[in-house]
Amino acid sequence: MIGIDLDEQGMVPSGLAAALAAGATAVFLQPRAHNPTGITLTAQRGHELAALLAHSDALVVEDDHSGDIASGALVSLGKWLPQRTVHIRSYSKSHGPDLRLAAVGGAGDVVSAVANRRLLGPGWSSRILQAVLLEMLDHQPTIDAVAAARVEYAARRSAVTAVLAAAGVGFTGTDGINLWMQVADERSAMLTLAAQGIGAAPGEPFMVRDDAPSLRVTVGNIHHSVMEYAARLADAAGNQPARSGQR
Repeated sequence: MIGIDLDEQGMVPSGLAAALAAGATAVFLQPRAHNPTGITLTAQRGHELAALLAHSDALVVEDDHSGDIASGALVSLGKWLPQRTVHIRSYSKSHGPDLRLAAVGGAGDVVSAVANRRLLGPGWSSRILQAVLLEMLDHQPTIDAVAAARVEYAARRSAVTAVLAAAGVGFTGTDGINLWMQVADERSAMLTLAAQGIGAAPGEPFMVRDDAPSLRVTVGNIHHSVMEYAARLADAAGNQPARSGQR
């Protein structure tokens, strides 16, 4: 596995070029609301990445995990590389956590191979849930509810990041329900938040190499006292690790 850096526009081209030169045969990316960073791929960056991939045989697998609750525009490399791009659209975040379903489209030989492999074991998806999801996708009240959720999630994220920015706390991304927040000390920040009833995911498991200590916070769940929660996050981010001997 080769990790590639992200900036505010998405996957960094120089990192992709290095991975391809090292022999990478598949490129996995999240085109919008990247988990955990919240970064969404821009059209300009997508074109740059596609130009690099055009000189290789690498397969592109896109995981659009946030789907319709993402506020950023979807940019797919399939626009430039339709024969080598597989796009996966998930619905558990947008339409309900019990709908563990995704639609897969793209390169026919790859999609067919995946479908055939699923026939060999218990990899099938519930036909009842598929029917429920199909009904929801055509149901206007559900469409309106998802659209309202998208706006609300964006507003909550914006409110939290405004407080963090004012407090000088580093964070990344502009989209999705997750926030990647820099902290002075990961363990200290998590303990501080836990003592106040706020859960956060440690940043280390998301990293493929050492980086600045960070936490992933799901801001989509903050539905009341948003400013208060944001202030607590900012306070925890600045906590220094306890000195030896302190309790």
